Order: sequence, then C-alpha cells, then structure tokens
Amino acid sequence: MHKLAELNSAKAALLFADYCKSQGLEVSAELTNNGPALLHCNDADMAQATELLNEFIRQPHHPRYQAAAWQRSQPAAQSSRQPMITIPWHNIRTSPLTVLVLLLCLAVYGWLLVDFQAARTSLQLTEPSQLWRWFTPALLHFTLTHLVFNLLWWLLLASALERRYGSLRLLNFTVITAVISNAAQYFMVGDNFGGLSGVVYALFGFCWLSHKRYPQSQSRVLISDPLAIFMLVWLVLGFADVLWVSMANWAHLAGLLAGLVMALLIKPEQHQPTH
Repeated sequence: MHKLAELNSAKAALLFADYCKSQGLEVSAELTNNGPALLHCNDADMAQATELLNEFIRQPHHPRYQAAAWQRSQPAAQSSRQPMITIPWHNIRTSPLTVLVLLLCLAVYGWLLVDFQAARTSLQLTEPSQLWRWFTPALLHFTLTHLVFNLLWWLLLASALERRYGSLRLLNFTVITAVISNAAQYFMVGDNFGGLSGVVYALFGFCWLSHKRYPQSQSRVLISDPLAIFMLVWLVLGFADVLWVSMANWAHLAGLLAGLVMALLIKPEQHQPTH
C-alpha cells in the first residue's frame, strides 16, 4: 500500500477510512503518537480513493461518513466536526523558522523586562530611514498576555505553512507582511506599537482563502469556521475600541488584506517545500 494523504485529525482519518471500506476500497488509517494520521491505499484503488478524499474535504460533515462508521461499529460521533488543525507540537522540530521567530520574540520580551527603554527604542519604528525598523516592531510584545496570544497563533499557522511550503517561502511571507502591516500602523497612528499580530492575520487570511479557493489541494492549511469567525470578530472589536487592551488595529487589517491578496495571486501547486 502507498500513502494517499496526511490529515491532522486522527478521527477524521478513521472516518474517511471507514467510508472507503464501505465502498469496497482498501484504505487504512495509520495513527502515530501525537502526530498526523496517514492514509494508505492500494495502487488499484488510488484514483477512486483520491476522488473520494476530495469529496470528503469539501463536505466532511456529510451524513454518509457517519453512517459508514456506524455500519462498521466504529463510534465516531461528532468526530468530523473537530477542527482538522490544532497546535502542532509534534511538528515543531520540522519547522525551524517557526521556532526561530518564536525564540526571537521570547528573547526580545526578556530584553524588555531587563531594559525596557533600550529595547523599545532599538526596535520600534522611530527612524524610518533605518530599514530594519520596518520589520522589528513585529518582535516587540509589551505584555505577557500579548506575547502568549500571538505566539500560540504563530505556532498554529506558521508551522503548518512551513511544513507545506518550506522555510524560505515562510520567511519571505513573514518579512513582506510584517513590513506591510507595520507600515500601515505607522502611517495611520504612529510609531508606538509592536507585536506579531499583523503577520498572524496575514497567515490567517492566506490559509483561509487558499483553502476556500483550492479545497482539493493537498498543500492547503485548513481553517475551521469557528476559528475564522473568532479572528474576524477580534478584528472588529479592536476597531470598536471596546476591549481592555490597546491594539494595533491597522496592522491587523493590513496584514489580513496582504494575506488575502497573496492567496489570490498564488496557487498551491506553485509551492514546493524549500528548506
């Protein structure tokens, strides 16, 4: 048997394998410890199984999959409703750029704790002629809550993107969207801001729209509807100024738009992992 696909949700993989078996196809799900689930298939059934997988990706909640699980005495209630993307701790070792940015943000936060004024003046966009300052505000986080919030989203989205598209392309994406989001905040409000949120919103926009445009692509990164709703509501609440924290709203909006534009310009098949 040969590899058919890889899913982040073990329950979804079992659900799909059960459905394939109910259709007379030899498809099996291999579960790993805290890792992605691998789908394997016979050569003779590969074409049909691929077609069924594309249908499953488009409509994972269709009753036919649940029915197949019950027919095979596999209790899978609500399994397909779980998000297919979670914080991928098991993939961190294969995401070097994701880890590097995380460590840089942690180091900068430590610097702020030791010498706040020196760290802030060294990294904020106070001197536009110094080109690195158009990027470095992305590494600044002024509170622990801000840092943890951004790094969790970074781990969730950046590691998935890096595994599929490669470290070099993630680096380009991160630098470009950081500069765009920082520039928007600088020109609309001023230089007193920091955080990775603009890049996070760019990653979110890119992953969400890419999945909507190319649901059959094996290189897509799945974004659940609840996750998308949360991110958009958070953006709106920031502009409404009803939250207890001050946010770089223009950086968030510019990052989101930059990610959406990249998703419109780039097809998944144009990407091959490059490390």
